[in-house]
Amino acid sequence: MRVRIPRQKRSRERMVRITEAARDLFARKGLNGTSSNEIAREAGVSIGTFYSYFENKRTLFLKILDGHLHAFITDIYSLETDDTISVKDNIGQHIRKAFSVFDRHASFHREALVLKFSDADVKKLFDKVEQEQLLIISELIKPYCTRKDPETLMEVSKVMHSAVESIAHSVKFLDSPMSTERLIDELTEMIYRYVSSL
Repeated sequence: MRVRIPRQKRSRERMVRITEAARDLFARKGLNGTSSNEIAREAGVSIGTFYSYFENKRTLFLKILDGHLHAFITDIYSLETDDTISVKDNIGQHIRKAFSVFDRHASFHREALVLKFSDADVKKLFDKVEQEQLLIISELIKPYCTRKDPETLMEVSKVMHSAVESIAHSVKFLDSPMSTERLIDELTEMIYRYVSSL
């Protein structure tokens, strides 16, 4: 996957325009429904300029997705455990933060999720970021668990991560008719009881 990293300010600005135009088009039309020519036109650059930065539209899609997924880690886990509030409130804050992150470029994320099940490279990016999240979660819950072996902590983290992700997807992408606030409260209670029993 070849991506040229621009050094001059004007080149960086062009690359940002291309990236933003592509993300919007991918969100509206999907990866397969978007052409490199459309991206260049939307970004206000020539097709030659597009290809000077990116090998093809797929390379660009993967670059955007990589940055998008890593923003989840930065945004959700910039929230450290707060010793001044209860464990339950800490859990609730992390869940709320996770839900809010799905609002950023939701249509692009939905398109990427669809591709996760048919495109090995897209799945690989999702899996890589999930592993990073599981390691962070396992460190966050470690002080509250009696069993602190890495394997158990990763299994517990996987269960918690999957529960939050599944409910967030149903709310953000599947138009769940249920109250988001009630679902967050129930999820917080469930994970709190689960962590308390470990």
